[in-house]
Amino acid sequence: MRSDVGPVIAGRTFDRDDGAVVVSFHQPAPYPDPRYDADPTDPPWRCFYTIEFPDGETKRDYAVGIDSMQALLLAIGGAEHRLRYVADGTPKVRPPVSWLGENDLGLRVPKLE
Repeated sequence: MRSDVGPVIAGRTFDRDDGAVVVSFHQPAPYPDPRYDADPTDPPWRCFYTIEFPDGETKRDYAVGIDSMQALLLAIGGAEHRLRYVADGTPKVRPPVSWLGENDLGLRVPKLE
């Protein structure tokens, strides 16, 4: 496991028939990469997330955004996808997870008007 993913800034525990699924979001940080970044004084940002499944499987991934907010929002979306799908190049669905007894995992911000 990488140790440079940054401190955990938010997390949530979900329910699954075989136990708890714990998701942690790490503090976004600048992610300078000269191959993709035209302006090194304003690099994109990267946000890691970690998912711990009750069977011992741990997934760690990250999302990159134009700023820290976009990186965090994209990481939340990525984690939601990984909670539902195996993400190994096949359309395999994971066992269902719930939050507060609901299928809605509370990971999307509703549009307020």
